[in-house]
Amino acid sequence: MIPEARLCMLTAMTAEKYKHICHYLRSLIEGTQWEGNVYTVGGCCRDSILGVPIKDVDLAVTLPDGGIAFAEWLRKKHLTIGEPVKFKKYGTARMYLKKFPGEEIELVQTRSEKYTDRTSRDPSTAFGSIEDDCFRRDLTINSLYYDISGDRMLDITGKAISDLENHLIRTPSDPEMTFDDDPVRIIRTIRFATRFGWKIDPAAMAAMKKYVSRLEIITPERMQSEFDKVLEGPTPSRALELLREVGAIKYIIPELKKEFDLNQSEYHFGTVWEHSLASLDLLPPESEIRLAALLHDIGKTITAIKGRDGQPHFPGHDRRCARIIDTALRRLRYRSEAIDRIIFLCMNHEAAKKWGAKAQEMSDEALRKLQYKCGDEKRFNRLMTLIDADNRTYAPAHCMPEQVPAIMARSKALLAEGTAMFGYRLPVKALRIRKILHLPASAEAEVARIKDYLLRAAFVNPRLTRAQMCAMIEQHKHAVAKEETPAHRTQKRRCKKR
Repeated sequence: MIPEARLCMLTAMTAEKYKHICHYLRSLIEGTQWEGNVYTVGGCCRDSILGVPIKDVDLAVTLPDGGIAFAEWLRKKHLTIGEPVKFKKYGTARMYLKKFPGEEIELVQTRSEKYTDRTSRDPSTAFGSIEDDCFRRDLTINSLYYDISGDRMLDITGKAISDLENHLIRTPSDPEMTFDDDPVRIIRTIRFATRFGWKIDPAAMAAMKKYVSRLEIITPERMQSEFDKVLEGPTPSRALELLREVGAIKYIIPELKKEFDLNQSEYHFGTVWEHSLASLDLLPPESEIRLAALLHDIGKTITAIKGRDGQPHFPGHDRRCARIIDTALRRLRYRSEAIDRIIFLCMNHEAAKKWGAKAQEMSDEALRKLQYKCGDEKRFNRLMTLIDADNRTYAPAHCMPEQVPAIMARSKALLAEGTAMFGYRLPVKALRIRKILHLPASAEAEVARIKDYLLRAAFVNPRLTRAQMCAMIEQHKHAVAKEETPAHRTQKRRCKKR
């Protein structure tokens, strides 16, 4: 059974609205040159049969340059919101109808494709018949056409409807040609198979393995886009395992290969790879946090040692992961801000490890310190979500499902009583510190040391006022003065003169 709720996107439309759009277009094109030449195609046809929410509407027009021309015809009738966006190289357009302002519609001429450059997945395209258009598509389940004027579904391959009924993923044309021409379809095939929980045709699976090395020609941006969609699916662990099986991980994040056979101690479940995959399915369908789960133990690949107890250990793996993650994600052209957020989560996934299975060893001081480090409640909550997934995928005897709920409960209590430290700022500025201690502007290290001293005090008592902290600095100054030698005082006088 297809998990309908998990397939529903924020932008998804109901089947009823999809029917209204088709009926509206039918009435518009009746008696015009477009009658009998406009079809919905692909995902909207597939999902209308499956009875799941429809993401958007794709139109195929069986006339030369039909996609752009039909969009322009609609614009001239003042039926679109603004100008359609046109992609003349590919003969496509994108628009929104005034009658359905929230629904994106893409339009394209039916086309044929020819792959002549083996170093690129971009084919040369030309106008083609609806049959040409059908057999160039990636999967049979995406090759259905709905004739808007004739109110009928076209299954040109003769396989699409039966494949939907039999839950089978396969290609409309020879699978070897399909994956050789456009290897990104390897990832797409896995994405659809795991999205629906369906089986991949053996011939398609064999071709995917045979042509997986062709993924080398895929641009990093395209690879990132497809990989994000895989991670956001309902069962990312199965998708990642299929990517491993066909050999695709090497071309996406090769650093992960070292996790496949990397065993862990008795406290952990399976290999590092198996543990990481198990944590993925426990997380919300957002690519960033799932990437963090996938990569949170990547530091173990460079820190593994065998302890005196004969067990594998990974000292400092949480700190050592940053460079590996940065390299891997920059290669895929992830934005710097996203990489920083992922690295933060991975570097801090061990933050609560010593707090006990029910957070019984956690102090308010330690919790406030972590709140401060996170900066805001949203980041803290995301870190807790990752830690909880990690905690729940240890060996059964060592799982800690109660830890994060206890931490979250205490964090909310601190917020309620006004002693949480999200976004905390010291009430004493650097200028005041220098004035009290008679320090020159160049004494940045000393000022930083005092700020750290005050911050540690604030973790214990976040209600400390400016006056109280100034008094603490004064006391600190007198304590230091008693410990200073004449040589120290001479050095300070020289600093002041300079």
